[in-house]
Amino acid sequence: MKSKITQALVERSPMPERGKSVLYADTEMRGFYLIVTPTKRSFYVQSLVRGRQVRTKLGDHPALDAKQARDMARTVLVGMRGGTNPNEERRKAKARGITLREALDLHLAAKPLSPRTKEDYRYCCEQYLPDWLDKALAEFGASRTAVRERHVRITEKHGAPTADTVFRIFRAVYNRGLREHPELPANPTANVDYHGLKRRKVEVSGERLKAWGEAVLKLHPVRRDLHLFMILTGMRRTSACEARISDLNLDDLRLHVPKPKGGSARAFDLPLSGPLADLLGHRQREAPRLQRKTQWLFPADSESGHVAEVAQHELDGLTGHALRHTYATLALQAGVPIAELKFLLNHAAGNVTMGYLNPTLDHLRGYQDKASAYVLDALGLQWTEGEWPPRLATMQQEVESINEFETA
Repeated sequence: MKSKITQALVERSPMPERGKSVLYADTEMRGFYLIVTPTKRSFYVQSLVRGRQVRTKLGDHPALDAKQARDMARTVLVGMRGGTNPNEERRKAKARGITLREALDLHLAAKPLSPRTKEDYRYCCEQYLPDWLDKALAEFGASRTAVRERHVRITEKHGAPTADTVFRIFRAVYNRGLREHPELPANPTANVDYHGLKRRKVEVSGERLKAWGEAVLKLHPVRRDLHLFMILTGMRRTSACEARISDLNLDDLRLHVPKPKGGSARAFDLPLSGPLADLLGHRQREAPRLQRKTQWLFPADSESGHVAEVAQHELDGLTGHALRHTYATLALQAGVPIAELKFLLNHAAGNVTMGYLNPTLDHLRGYQDKASAYVLDALGLQWTEGEWPPRLATMQQEVESINEFETA
């Protein structure tokens, strides 16, 4: 519909039915339009920009009246006919304005990360980059030297591992902002000289393991069983401490782990060997006696209600993630193939072939049994089916010797 777009036309134009719209083309200025929908009246301009038709919105009535819209349309149309695309300019302006904080929120909302991982991301940004949070990402992209120098300063003050961790997080957050706004400069962390974190090697000599096995039996029963559970499964500290009674199924010999590292998308069922079934069955029976109405397999008098800190000086540093290393080493020595070991440890598939594999729990349980037997033997512990806790092998041998003597 052609008509001069006046204030009277804007105010008196009837609202169309739901799902429809009416377009008025201005008779005096080519490319100036009023579009009326069932809910609002909006001003637009349209013109060729570098050989392509482009339409862009100027604003809505009553925030913008007809005269203001006409003046704005005249200026915008001149720019469009000169090759300026206002939609692209608007996107570029938005890209220049997105801050590190906004990109962090975008990144955390988009990925299925565990609450703990999200806390770590926020902590690293707020603790080591607080003055950067409300700055635009475009500033960092335009100042690659400043980004590299910040990594150097954090290294000097807090150490190489911390600096690398902070800037790996920054790199991921910037990349998320870059996907949202391709107009941003390239990721400036390409100019960061990462130190490269070396994986810690855990020494598991026979003497150290035997000493650990003897020491762990002297701990409080809950902590004793937690450490034995971790060395018999390689479970990460948080998942082990947060194991729930409701996730234990002794009939099927499995423990469901709903939120491992990587969040609920990485949830899995851990197959239980005979010793693990006796351990968790014992904890299931004992937990209510230690703490009323507890939901945790390893309860504690703490704010969370479960064991949270696994440090134990009696165990000579062989706690926490070191037990994951120990389990992996001993399970391999026990004959567990690498592919099955990856599934038992819930490691992400490292290649296409691993992504195709989906072994049954019964298949994995056979290897878990083999690993448990080897680990207990390495610790100098003797397990009797249906009983918990295990005994020192030397003690078991003495008992057997006495029984044989008495029988004779």
